Amino acid sequence: MPAPGDQHRSDAANPFEEIKPRINEYTAQQIATLQARLQRQLGPEYISSRAGPSGTKVHYITSEKCIALANEIFGFNGWSSSIQNITVDFVDEHPQTLRVSLGLSVVVRVTLRDGTYHEDIGYGNIENCRGKASAFEKAKKQATTDALKRALRNFGNVLGNCIYDKDYLSKVIKVKSTPAKFDENNLHRHSDFVKKEKQPEVDLESIDADFFEDFGDFDEADFCMAEEGHPDEVVLTNQSAPSAQNKPPEPVNRPPQTPNHANRPTGPVPGPSGGFRQNPPQGPRDR
Repeated sequence: MPAPGDQHRSDAANPFEEIKPRINEYTAQQIATLQARLQRQLGPEYISSRAGPSGTKVHYITSEKCIALANEIFGFNGWSSSIQNITVDFVDEHPQTLRVSLGLSVVVRVTLRDGTYHEDIGYGNIENCRGKASAFEKAKKQATTDALKRALRNFGNVLGNCIYDKDYLSKVIKVKSTPAKFDENNLHRHSDFVKKEKQPEVDLESIDADFFEDFGDFDEADFCMAEEGHPDEVVLTNQSAPSAQNKPPEPVNRPPQTPNHANRPTGPVPGPSGGFRQNPPQGPRDR
C-alpha cells in the first residue's frame, strides 16, 4: 500500500505498469554450458506413452519430469513461469442432466534469469462433468500443464523437444530402461517417524582403567612443577632495580682460625740464607 503523499512524488511507481523482472546476465561460459546441456536428447526413462487414436501410441514427457529437468538445467531459481492469457472456447450445459462440457486455452510464458523467455499455448477440456467448478478446475490445470511443457520444449531437446523427432523416437523406444530404484533414505520424513539410531553405551569402568594405564610409566616427580607462577601469566621485571649480575660480591665472614702448632716440625728449619734456625721450645699451651 502506498504511503501518504506518494501520489505527489515524481519518482513514484505506477501501480498499473507491469513490474520489470530482475535480470542477471549469463556469462559466455554459462551460455556455452547451457547450450551443451540443452542439445542433449532424453533417455528412455524420461519418455512415457499412452494409447492414441486408431490404435497408435502417443509418446510424451510427464509434467513432474519436465519440471525436474528444468530445475536441473537452469537451477531452482534460474527460471519462472507465468500465465499470460486464459481464453474460454465453449461452455455447454445439458438441459436435463445439467452436465457441463467446456474447453479453454491458456498461454504460459517461461522466463530465464537473464530475461530470455518462451511462451506457448496449451489446451484443456472436459466432457459431461457434474458441476461447473470441477469442470473449470480440471480444464484450467490441464491447459496450464500443457502450455508449460510446450513452452519449456522451445529451449532445447533435453526439455522435451526431441520427442517430436520421429527418427530419434523410433530408436529410443527400443532401448531398455530399468525402473529407478526406490531408496527409503531419500524420503523427507516427519521428525516423529525418523528412526533414531541408538548410541552404544560407554563403559566407564573400562575407560578409567585404560586412562590410568597410560600413566603407569610416569612418576610423581614428572608431574611436579616449580612454583614459579601460572604458566599463562607474564611477569615483567623491574628495570630500575639492579640486576643480580651487576651486584658486587658480598664479603664472606669467616670465623678466625687458631694456628695449629701440632703440625709444625720440632727440628731445625732451613733459613733463608741456607743455614738452620732452631724452633723455640713449645710451651704447654702449644701442645
